[in-house]
Amino acid sequence: MATILRMVRPSFASLDGRPRCRIYARRLALAGLLAGWVAGAAGAGAPRPAGGADVPMVRIPGGRYLLGSEAGGPEERPVHAVALAPFWIDRYEVTNAAFVAFLHATVLADRSRDLRLAGDAGPGTADGRVIQGRDAVLLMEDARAPDARTLIALNDGESRLGIRAGRLYVEPGFEDHPVNEVTWRGARAFCAWRGARLPTEAEWEAAARGREGRTYPWGETPPTPAHAVFARGSNETRPVGSHPAGATPEGVQDMAGNVAEWTSTLYRPYPYRADDGREDPDSAGERVTRGGDHVFDTAPQRLRAAFRAGFSRNPLVGHRHIGFRCAR
Repeated sequence: MATILRMVRPSFASLDGRPRCRIYARRLALAGLLAGWVAGAAGAGAPRPAGGADVPMVRIPGGRYLLGSEAGGPEERPVHAVALAPFWIDRYEVTNAAFVAFLHATVLADRSRDLRLAGDAGPGTADGRVIQGRDAVLLMEDARAPDARTLIALNDGESRLGIRAGRLYVEPGFEDHPVNEVTWRGARAFCAWRGARLPTEAEWEAAARGREGRTYPWGETPPTPAHAVFARGSNETRPVGSHPAGATPEGVQDMAGNVAEWTSTLYRPYPYRADDGREDPDSAGERVTRGGDHVFDTAPQRLRAAFRAGFSRNPLVGHRHIGFRCAR
């Protein structure tokens, strides 16, 4: 089975351009049949992803979904409907442990890269003395001159990832917390490694609001600490899935608070149109983040499922308050 999954996983080198997931569509479908199905309360039959451990996904039915809201700012207007094909979305945000597994299986396993972990560094303390080589930029950011190749900012003090004996590790106790400091390209690369992709902004909002156009992912009740991780100190996240009261009726968790989430979509005015260039992966510009977070977008108004004016959306750098989940 491991051989089958390696056969269908897109190569990391392909991520410098458009993901090669479409190229592998038929083989991914075959591998899905051979690998079996992941059962979940909100949808038995979720496909087993390539690229590591089982990751539960929730099926969102196709149809017409309402986007936008009159209750928010001008960026949420006009309210409009979009037609979406059925899709799957991760039940949980991607964790620190999962992202470390990705980096070891791709960046650090690629012997053609000029990249060396030459010493030890605690979480958030790595620098050029420890991460060396021409390809060190994959794991470190320069906020003054961002590089489009960067995947994650291990040199940012808010990162939970450290280096020990030539390996990456997660700060103990934070393995199941959502990964942060991942760039938009890093999020795309992880999802492609798993045989998936980032959700579009429209898909994210459809999964969070449902056909009925819920105000919050869980319904109409204003957020409480039982629903979401919000109004906390910097980097005070919680393990993914630890607030089941805030799940959508379909079982998607943490769509409000904890960390905001990258989508595939350029930040442009509504109405949403998939064919107007906002889904071009090669275009420059800020990318939409959704879902509020634990430290910046924490007011109830900003935890609404229609909120789309998230704080600090530069796709070339990592952010303490932004993570992601995958879709297919």
